[in-house]
Amino acid sequence: MSKKDEWTHETSERFDSLFEKLQHNRQQVPLEVLQAKYAEPYKRLVLELTELADFFAECYFDSLSFPTHPKDTAGNEWLEKKTATIRKQEQKPSGLQEQYRKALIEDLDYDKFLDLVYRIYDRTYKEAFDPYWQRHNRWTGPPGNRWIYNDIQRTFWHPPTEEFPDGWWMDNKWNFMGFQYPPNIGDDPDGGQP
Repeated sequence: MSKKDEWTHETSERFDSLFEKLQHNRQQVPLEVLQAKYAEPYKRLVLELTELADFFAECYFDSLSFPTHPKDTAGNEWLEKKTATIRKQEQKPSGLQEQYRKALIEDLDYDKFLDLVYRIYDRTYKEAFDPYWQRHNRWTGPPGNRWIYNDIQRTFWHPPTEEFPDGWWMDNKWNFMGFQYPPNIGDDPDGGQP
């Protein structure tokens, strides 16, 4: 499968069907018998399911692409390289890719598989995207009326309220723009909002 392919409804059904078949086979037939007497079909099943698991992970990462600033060429290159480095590290033996494959194929634990795929994204977010994102947050405004501004999405961070205890992004007309990727740049050096 190429990266140009997408995770479709049919792909999802095939993945689920193969996983159910693997579960059924492992429940009905001892693993030693599957690997000896039914070695070829069992290997094909495991190989196809593993390929689909990797494809699922790639599609998942691609669907969660991070916003970038079109004029931050150096930062965008750094983010791309850092993301690629993390992915390569997680593809090494004992990395999260091997762990999610084991969870799915050996442990037959679909929830653990999903959690481990998410952990690759989470590591990428924390080690690559968040530092990049924070570089694009800055304090702005006159003394006594200072806000955190993000120059990627051109929004301001509204401090926490009862309704949004973590705060949220808004445009310059106070329209809600989301709460993903909160700022973490510390207190205002000029004594504005906390």
